[in-house]
Amino acid sequence: MVKPKKKWGQNFLRNKGAVEKIVAAIEPQPGEVIVEIGPGEGVLTGELTKLGNELVAIEIDPDLADRLRQRFGDIIINDDALEAPLPARPFRAVGNLPYNAGTPILRRVIADPHFRRAVFMLQKEVADRLVAKPGDEPYGFLTLYRQLYATARILMTLEPGSFHPRPKVRSAVVVLDANRKAFANEDLIEVISTAFRMRRKKLVNNLTILHPRDEVLAALHSAGIDEGARAEELGLEAFAKITGHLRRHQ
Repeated sequence: MVKPKKKWGQNFLRNKGAVEKIVAAIEPQPGEVIVEIGPGEGVLTGELTKLGNELVAIEIDPDLADRLRQRFGDIIINDDALEAPLPARPFRAVGNLPYNAGTPILRRVIADPHFRRAVFMLQKEVADRLVAKPGDEPYGFLTLYRQLYATARILMTLEPGSFHPRPKVRSAVVVLDANRKAFANEDLIEVISTAFRMRRKKLVNNLTILHPRDEVLAALHSAGIDEGARAEELGLEAFAKITGHLRRHQ
C-alpha cells in the first residue's frame, strides 16, 4: 500500500462505484486524447485504458509515477499538472484533483482551446462554487471564470469514507463541457477578479482599483447597472458589458 504524502494533498479514491461512474461520464469521441491528472494508485487508470483512446496520465509524485509506469508503461508522465504540456488536439480530462491545487488545475484545463470535457473530483465546497447562481453564497470569481469556458453539473457527492486517508471534507464529481464564450478575454477576467476582491464592497468601489471612479460609474450607467450593485448580484453578460464600456474609456 502506498503511503499518501500530505505535501501533494493525496487522498486516494477507494469507492469502486464512483470509479465506474466517473469513467462512464468521460464519453470520449474517436481521436480524442484522455488526460488523467493525479492517477495516484491507478484505480482510474486501469479502467481508462479499456476505453480505447490514447491515454496520458500526469503524476507529480515520482515514487507513484515509477510504480504506475511498471503497470502502464510510458503513458505515465512524472510532471506537475500546472506545467505539463496539454495535448495539441481535442482532449478530455479526468482525475481526483489534489485539494491544494485543484482550482488552478481546473482553470488551466478548461481554458485550453483543445479542451472538450472534464470529469473532476474536487472538494464539495469548490464544486458548489462552480455551479452557483447570482446571489448564492458560493457565487464568485470561480463561478464566472468557469462560465467563460464551460458548462458544469455535479455528477455525485462522496463522503470522506470513500478515500484513503479520509479527508476532513466531503467531495464531489463535476462534469464540465467546453462552452467557450466569444467574449472571453484577459480584461474581462481581471474585471471579474477585482469585482470580487472585497465581497462586502459595492462593485463601483472595487473597480476603482482598475479605473478612475468617474469611468467606472459611466461604464455601469452605460451597461444599465445600478451604481449601488454588488458583484454577487451580476451575471457574466453584465460583467462583459461593463468591461466593454471600460475599454472604450482607455
